[in-house]
Amino acid sequence: MPAIPISYSELHDGEKPTEAQLSELITSFNTDATFMSLAMWSLMMSLYEGNSEKGRVLQSFFIHNLIPPALKSRVERAAALDSDSPRPVFGRWPLLALMKKVLTEANSNGGRDPRNDVEARQLLGNACLMMNDLLFPPEHDERLNAAAGNKEKAGDELMAQMLFQFELYKVPDVYQAIARNSEYFRIFDENGGTFQFSDHQTLSEKFKALAGLELSRYLELYFAIWVLHNNLQKLGPLEINEHPETINFDKEKIFELMGLSSAEQAVFFNRILISLKSLSENLVTDARSQLQWQFDFTDFRNQPLVYNSGSEQGFTCIAYPFLIEKLASGVYHTVLNSWPAKHRDRGLFQGYWGRVFERFSNDRLRDEYPQSPLANRLYTNPYFDERRPGAFTEACDAVIDYGDTLILLEHKGGYLSLEEKYSGDVSKLLSGVEAKFGKAVKQLSRGIERLFHKDSTKRSSFSQLNDDGSRGLGLSVEDLKRIRRIYPVLVVPDFAMTIGFMNRRLRMQLDAAINELPLDSVLHVRPLTLLTIENLEDVLAHLRELRLTDVLDEYARYENSPLSTFDEIFRSHLKAKEISQRRNAWSAAQGERFVDSIMKHFRELEPS
Repeated sequence: MPAIPISYSELHDGEKPTEAQLSELITSFNTDATFMSLAMWSLMMSLYEGNSEKGRVLQSFFIHNLIPPALKSRVERAAALDSDSPRPVFGRWPLLALMKKVLTEANSNGGRDPRNDVEARQLLGNACLMMNDLLFPPEHDERLNAAAGNKEKAGDELMAQMLFQFELYKVPDVYQAIARNSEYFRIFDENGGTFQFSDHQTLSEKFKALAGLELSRYLELYFAIWVLHNNLQKLGPLEINEHPETINFDKEKIFELMGLSSAEQAVFFNRILISLKSLSENLVTDARSQLQWQFDFTDFRNQPLVYNSGSEQGFTCIAYPFLIEKLASGVYHTVLNSWPAKHRDRGLFQGYWGRVFERFSNDRLRDEYPQSPLANRLYTNPYFDERRPGAFTEACDAVIDYGDTLILLEHKGGYLSLEEKYSGDVSKLLSGVEAKFGKAVKQLSRGIERLFHKDSTKRSSFSQLNDDGSRGLGLSVEDLKRIRRIYPVLVVPDFAMTIGFMNRRLRMQLDAAINELPLDSVLHVRPLTLLTIENLEDVLAHLRELRLTDVLDEYARYENSPLSTFDEIFRSHLKAKEISQRRNAWSAAQGERFVDSIMKHFRELEPS
């Protein structure tokens, strides 16, 4: 997570600005010119997030061009850009929030233009400093103070307040995401008879009927647009500022080499591009919702690419993380939102998605733990061998056998809703977590009890359920007597779940459940580990150098805080072991295969 940006109050002896002051300032600006300037700076901050040198140059540019002369020396001292711990003047979150305010409150028929007016730029810089204060309203501190002394309540409140920041700054790996989504949809189509929609259509057929474009084509074209923006990292911030045309693209020229029909091109761009006027109207409508304005950027997420003029010929990206997200979890939401809210197919898709996600997760485990009758390690879809009460039930979604240790995995394909994530209401967030992922905690605790009940007569064996419905390899009650440790693991696709306190919350729920169970006294149940599917892929890439149990133990050593993530702890663990991080072999191969299928049309646009 980046350092906290310098605020207005910090430079004005603790005097905090009001929303009314900010609104009065914003109304003096021209809407389109101001929004596009902020969008360019927001894009540059995202592009240089991992490049400290270019990031410092950009922040220095902000100081010299947007800060009033009277404040410049104080800002330079506070920013300390030449130190080991520099602070940003402006951050991505405040700029995105200011962009929302500009679209809904600035002057569409005139006003100040920061592109060619020094005074306007400095006033806009003042607005940015104000926003750094206003993102944290007093009621946030009041709720935290009210929870003081109650570690659990304080943790939940911090989780609700910081969830959006994690989504913004913890972006997925595009190559892994595109490989993953391509495979999800291959599974859907390969099992079209099972995953069937209205009119007996497969998912790809249904998407084309609804959107007018092949689902695979949609992914290819969106990926090509990401490549264009990814290549901008090669430029310096001053180059982009002096030549803003480099971040603006002509919609008719970028696909010239792909042989894209005019009809396909029109359908694609009509789906992904939006005018500033329409974006502004959407923001005004959504402002009436119960979501907190500083957390809810759904309209930017849905449409991270906007027309840059009234001609609707060129476009620019207003938020690079949201562009990346469109190729990751955004694909799920794109397909889901192809149907109206209460359409039957929408519910079918959500149900099918969980099954496809489970299949995908187990396939990746099979890649690393191939089945062998001599030394089997992995059991996918393990079911208890004993009917209870009258039906066979699943032990969990997968089991990995490490001799005296079992890893029990649950795969849950749900996503938290907008209201659950962005209302700022802790109770709604916790209700959403319980509804989507609480079942996994119950399944894990139930499975552990049946396998390791202290009364040996109440224990159950399990065996793998094969695709054809037959039973495969498993572990008998006698086999299970050698087990001394259990590692429960929950795998999810939702990157919002990566925040450390989410793992803490679910870990506490499982611990409470385990403490009530009558288990064999020799058994030690380790803390729950919550992994995104990308976390799982990353760990699987290193199993020749590391044991999975060692990685899980390393994560369990840390008390989860809002600032701790599995990814950060895993990277530190690899560094301590002097192991270079790499992509999962399957993800790398599939990602490259996907790229090769498109890049033959874009040989001059090789991704960096």
